[in-house]
Amino acid sequence: MLKPSVKLTAFALFTLLVSACESAPAGTQTEDASGEVADLSAPAILALSCSGCHGPQGGAIASLEGRTSDQIRLSLLHYKSDVDGGSVMHRMMRGYTEADIDAISTYLAESVTE
Repeated sequence: MLKPSVKLTAFALFTLLVSACESAPAGTQTEDASGEVADLSAPAILALSCSGCHGPQGGAIASLEGRTSDQIRLSLLHYKSDVDGGSVMHRMMRGYTEADIDAISTYLAESVTE
């Protein structure tokens, strides 16, 4: 059995850890390494995982440049519905709600064209 002081210390450390892991509030901005202001809105945070494969440099994965919000949304909903497979995209989209997908689609369509 743990002493009350050990339980209290463990609880305090757990609380500190949880508060340190919280996301930045929606709509906040911060400077990145280059000194530019980075958008940390909720849609920007949701879309962060997309940039690893679909970032501005392109590469082996299809670019999102020139795609409309509706095109992106339909693709993401297709992956979420698990119609044809177990790719990385299928697994990722299962974690998003339709509202998340709407926000991501709009954000990506606007940010890729900037």
